[in-house]
Amino acid sequence: MKSAFSPTAPISQRDLFAGRTEQMIALIDAVDEAGQHIVLFGERGVGKTSLAAVTSNMLGGSALSVRVNCQNGDTFSTVWKRAFQEISITSQVDSAGFGSNPRQTVQSILVALDLPDELSPDHVRATLTLLARDRAVVVFFDEFDRMQDGAVHGQFADAIKTLSDQGVRATIVIVGVADNVSDLVSEHASVERALAQINMPRMSVGELSLIVTRGLETTEMTIDPSALSRITKLSQGLPHYTHLLAQQAALSAVSEGRDNVEPDDVRGAVVRATERTQESIASLYYSSTYSAREKNIYKEVLLACALAPADDRGFFAATAVRETLSKLLNRKVEIPQFAGHLNAFAGDRGPVLRKFGAQRKFRYRFINPLLQPYVVMRGLEDELIPASMLDE
Repeated sequence: MKSAFSPTAPISQRDLFAGRTEQMIALIDAVDEAGQHIVLFGERGVGKTSLAAVTSNMLGGSALSVRVNCQNGDTFSTVWKRAFQEISITSQVDSAGFGSNPRQTVQSILVALDLPDELSPDHVRATLTLLARDRAVVVFFDEFDRMQDGAVHGQFADAIKTLSDQGVRATIVIVGVADNVSDLVSEHASVERALAQINMPRMSVGELSLIVTRGLETTEMTIDPSALSRITKLSQGLPHYTHLLAQQAALSAVSEGRDNVEPDDVRGAVVRATERTQESIASLYYSSTYSAREKNIYKEVLLACALAPADDRGFFAATAVRETLSKLLNRKVEIPQFAGHLNAFAGDRGPVLRKFGAQRKFRYRFINPLLQPYVVMRGLEDELIPASMLDE
């Protein structure tokens, strides 16, 4: 069961990866186009790393593909040295003695080419040009947003420009958390023509459903339509929670000797999922909803925010919150009655929401997307929302 779903690690096998067909095709098409490099961006938790991992593995048969995770404090040189450390070449060395057979040695390209301690964009170009003589090279840089030094961005822009101008069969793929390319690569304007920009929105209900059904098929299990609907609604477009809830619900069914997942299994999965949620998420929920006043509606307003209809990037308006909150409280609610709560959630209560736009046209979004499904699951646990509302 644990091999069918992966809530804690990115998916790397194509047969377990569901959805994202459009983005995968765009990624592969860009790799195939000479002089094209790629920026893959979106909210945290939408599956960018899994897409990069699956695509990297798929390209392994036709290209030399390498993935590097960027870290705080990394420089242009350190990330490229890790990339080249992952690439090995085999060479033959003559053995001493008459009639001795040559022996083979395996070295990283970093050692074999005796590259300097500090790599420049020109060192990268020369090395990739050499590697690309035999086959195309694709280098993925995941969590690129952790490197916020403008000098690093400038060096990457220089490397992309020279590789593109000289038609080197090498593709740089930048992957990171961002709302747009400018947030991720500050120097992108200078190389815009060489960058394919691929946005990763939250997953659709159909894509989330495919994660569940495909995972259950590997264990010869099925799922009740109502149970499937609740899992996808609870996930809020984020595959991490889909994997976690599906895994726990399936384990519940198996423990009772059934091969079909039912709504009651999802109810139990919610309890276990909230218990397994990161402490930082649980603590953020507590600090944002706690009040010494008995009759407060912080939990209900935050729950209404989590359930409010949003666009594919997670943005919602106060009017959407109003309609959802009215359902939760079983009475008509107007925006002035909870506007202060929204301001608090975007201010000293966390903050848990980020506010965009101008007066009377504000839009909101959860700062940490992983908090949003947790809020809904806590709402179910605390009986602030009937499970039937997830079937609507």
